[in-house]
Amino acid sequence: MKILLLIGATCFFSTGILQAQSVNPQEVVSLQSSSAALARTGPVRKTMVRLYPNPSYGKLSISVNTTEVLHFYIFDLEGTLVYQSVLKNKDRKSINDLKKGTYLYDVFEKDESIEQGKIIIK
Repeated sequence: MKILLLIGATCFFSTGILQAQSVNPQEVVSLQSSSAALARTGPVRKTMVRLYPNPSYGKLSISVNTTEVLHFYIFDLEGTLVYQSVLKNKDRKSINDLKKGTYLYDVFEKDESIEQGKIIIK
């Protein structure tokens, strides 16, 4: 079923029959707001960094699925930088020295934060 939205009416094309229904103006505004919000957020980015296993019991592995240069940072919950690395060309790295706790990571590409998340070490 194809749906076509016109101002003040919705047309449904189904098996060659055209049916018109009235549309609530609030629904039209809501639809416009949703599409405007989507336009502001831009396209959804594919995850470039994979951390595993997460949660971890001491050894955390990082792999990158891009050839772009990425800057990878891990912070404790107080905001102190505890690890940093430059990742490029589909790098794989291991981190063995994180103490038990919760950490936050941030990935930058060309001075723009492209990915953030949480790491749990048990």
